[in-house]
Formats: sequence, structure tokens, C-alpha cells
Amino acid sequence: MAEIQVMIPSGDISLESSFEERPGRDAGVLLHPHPLYGGDMENNVVVTVKKGMNEKGWSTLRYNSRGVGKSGGSYDHGEGESRDLLHVVEHLREKLPGSRVHVAAYSFGAWVALKAIVEKDCTPESLLLVSPPVDFVSFEGLSLPSVPCLVIAGDMDDLCSPGSLKTWMKRALEDNEHAHLQFIGRCDHFFRGRESELLELVRQFAGKGSDRQ
Repeated sequence: MAEIQVMIPSGDISLESSFEERPGRDAGVLLHPHPLYGGDMENNVVVTVKKGMNEKGWSTLRYNSRGVGKSGGSYDHGEGESRDLLHVVEHLREKLPGSRVHVAAYSFGAWVALKAIVEKDCTPESLLLVSPPVDFVSFEGLSLPSVPCLVIAGDMDDLCSPGSLKTWMKRALEDNEHAHLQFIGRCDHFFRGRESELLELVRQFAGKGSDRQ
């Protein structure tokens, strides 16, 4: 099916989104990078993650955060954005009753997703993070949930350096057997020209998720 445009209520604003339904039980919510630096749901990484999920039979819902595109409101330093994710997840669960809802988030979106998970009790079926910007914003107090998690990053990422990322993930990698870290060689924060390698990792992750009962 082709994507359809949907406006999702979130408090007193609405969020612009694109929904593509597929036949499987799994569905992914996709968060984009920082809105103050041009991030939106048309970002190359977001589109690549969406493609990988769709190819494995997952429905997808990508959306513009508050103040981006046709979404209402304005940038709220991650607080309003993390509340908005709760509304988006609930919308998807209502739209696809019985579905298994996963979260995939890139850069700033990864920070927002973790804030919603840790601070607002939003627990997805699984979590895919691409380049969480641990060298750009504080991830203190944020950790991976006890669900299958994959973190993907480039080994030349100035906003998510391998050393900083490994330090932040140390406990999760020790305590959660389902948490994994994957680096793409000679790749920076933006994945331009490296989308095919990212796509393959997403396919593998989504394929494993589809196999879980």
C-alpha cells in the first residue's frame, strides 16, 4: 500500500505523519533528527529505516515533530516532543489493534525516544537507535529498555563517537543479552552514500523482530 498522510492529535496540536500499512503484525514509529538543524521525516536515514521495515512486512508511521512541516506547536527542548511520542504510539495501536509497536529513532529522535521510554513509561516491543548523539546532548539518566535493542552508528561520527557510545552503552551490553551495537566503517553522522549498508542492518533487525512471537 502507498503511504497516506495523517494528522495525529497530541494535546492541543496535531502532528503531520505518513502511514504505510503492511500485512504483518509489526509496526514501527520513526523519529527524525533535530528540527532546529533541518531534521524532518524526509531525512535520508528515516526514509532508509522505513524502507527496511516495509520490506520485512512492517507497517510504518513516520512523523514530523512539533513545529516541523505541517505539525503544530514549536520546538520544546525534548519535553513536548517526548510527550508527543506517547500520542503517536497510542494512535498507531488504535489504528492497528493487536499490533506489536516498535520504535526507531535517529540522532535527536533517539534522545527523544529514550526520554519517553525512561521518563514517561513508553515501552516499545523493540528499539532501533541510529547515531544517538551522546556527544551533543546529555544522555545522563537515559538507558536502553529491557527489550531487543539495536544501536547503529558510524565509526567517524563526531556527535556519537565510538568511545562515548560504548561508555554509555556499557551497562546495557552487560545486562541485556538482546542489546547490540553495530558500527558502519568510514561513516559519519549523516550516512550519505552509506544508506545501503544501513538498509541491510535494518532488514536484519526487522527480520528478527518478525520472527519473534
